Amino acid sequence: MQAQTRQQAVTALTPPDTWMSMVEALRASCLSLSETQGNEPDVEVIQTHASLVLLLASRVYKLKKPKNFGFFDYSTPALRRHFCQQEVIMNAALAPGVYLGVAPVLAFKSGHMRFGEPVSPEAVPQPGEKVGGASVVDYAVVMERLPETATLESYVREDRATPHLLEEVARFVAAFHAEARTGEEIARSGSLETIRYNWEENFRQMQPYIGRTLDAATYARISDYVSRFLIARQALFSGRVREGRIRDGHGDLRLQHLYLLPAAANDAGQRIVLLDRIEFAERFRCGDVAGEVAFLAMELDALSRADLADAFVSAYIARTGDVTLRELLPFYLCYRACVRGKVASFQLDEAEVPLAEREAARERARALFALAGHYASGAPEAMVIMVGGLMGTGKSTLARALHETTGTPLLSSDLMRKRLAGLDPRQPQAAAFGHGIYTPAWTRRTYQELGNEAVEALAQGHSVLLDASFLRRVDRVSLAHRAVQRGAPVLFIECVCPRDTVLARLAHRWSKRLQGVQASRTDNQIASDGRPELFEAQRAQWESFSAAAEPAIRHLVVHTDQPLAHTLELALEAIGWPRLVCRIDERGHAPFP
Repeated sequence: MQAQTRQQAVTALTPPDTWMSMVEALRASCLSLSETQGNEPDVEVIQTHASLVLLLASRVYKLKKPKNFGFFDYSTPALRRHFCQQEVIMNAALAPGVYLGVAPVLAFKSGHMRFGEPVSPEAVPQPGEKVGGASVVDYAVVMERLPETATLESYVREDRATPHLLEEVARFVAAFHAEARTGEEIARSGSLETIRYNWEENFRQMQPYIGRTLDAATYARISDYVSRFLIARQALFSGRVREGRIRDGHGDLRLQHLYLLPAAANDAGQRIVLLDRIEFAERFRCGDVAGEVAFLAMELDALSRADLADAFVSAYIARTGDVTLRELLPFYLCYRACVRGKVASFQLDEAEVPLAEREAARERARALFALAGHYASGAPEAMVIMVGGLMGTGKSTLARALHETTGTPLLSSDLMRKRLAGLDPRQPQAAAFGHGIYTPAWTRRTYQELGNEAVEALAQGHSVLLDASFLRRVDRVSLAHRAVQRGAPVLFIECVCPRDTVLARLAHRWSKRLQGVQASRTDNQIASDGRPELFEAQRAQWESFSAAAEPAIRHLVVHTDQPLAHTLELALEAIGWPRLVCRIDERGHAPFP
């Protein structure tokens, strides 16, 4: 009979009213304990869609709500026991000493309830089991209470966060990802099938909130963007799997889960602690590291700190060498904003959540869905971006800035030409215009090979940037034809600049080249042989863009005597690259609309 009763306790669904009555009893017990210990008799309650947290003076008790949202199922005591155990196990390494164990919830015959002492995951009693004359009816994860002022969210909201601090966080996250598990089974979480399933589940759970926290037009825009991105970038996702970028990560890398604590004795700097690693679904915890980087970047952007998001992403890429990450960033920024908007929307339908909190959740969800819509405003297809113009007009500088901002692979005609000729790109070539490696035959060969590599990049799911003069219309049309055959739109960004400025740039650059000074030059600039005496000859051969003759090409003219930040913004706008929202004011950040 006892075994049968215990089995019923294990498998029985817990009615919400019964569970909330239990919570009130536990809160009363905690209040009484606080008074006994001489502490201020206060127990703060925080609720999410999945958990209810009781905050005491020095401890935190985290109860899992008896709910089944599909992507997690905490509906029975046995399931809550299992996932409490998993949460402690999963978080031990990232938050050493913070997770104290699992406490059983004890129900006495008198009707009194309290938490038992926390025990290690392997020692957690079963539902219905007797402990100290009471029955085990539920479970809580027990944690040391950390100061809320130590969260990265607090640092950002109080304007204490700096780019240097986010660089430190990026190194921490990069080190975690480097050590995280990977392999064939985990890599399946980065498959197109899994990514599409996660999105489809997301959309199903967003639909009930259309007209409440999400307008129909934004939902349609996001849905269309995701559908097209998944089709157009299949090869890019496959490449991420091959590169080993799919890891058993954290799954919920949010500002409020990162704590910056004083270092241990005799250690310099700060100790970073990361809480709340997902335990309930491996397909959410395992995935592309780009998705985790995007989560933190999205939350920084939502708090109007795109400057910190840029610092974090750039430092992570510098640490890991993961240059492809930027191409996927808008896609995963959109995903993370949708997830948080959906989760905030869930609270609207939870009667146990106070009305004021539900209203706050409504506004938060609306802002997050609007942010997701912004990220989905770009072109999902891979594209070809030709950055051209006469020598000295700044095309290589703009192309490099676009590469660093978007992660799009960059091909340079100057580097290609010297590679084909077997020459050191740093060695100046002083041949007359149209001679040496600059004859028409060499130029045709150079552009043909540029086109070949551009097509290969498209086949791998990448957009591609081409840094070349593109003097001749036939070269522009030929490349555009090959791109369009592969479904890629084409943009020609033509750089122009006043003649005197160009000649001054060319004279300065050539002088430095002859002196062997390359320290400040980037890879696509070190091979240029442009110099003042060649400018007029090149200008005489320039074939102006013709919309009638080049119908497959969009055309943008940028004036590079303007600040680079200005021309870069114009180019990004034409590309359709959905930048992090807030970039401009005297401090580099502005209020989120």
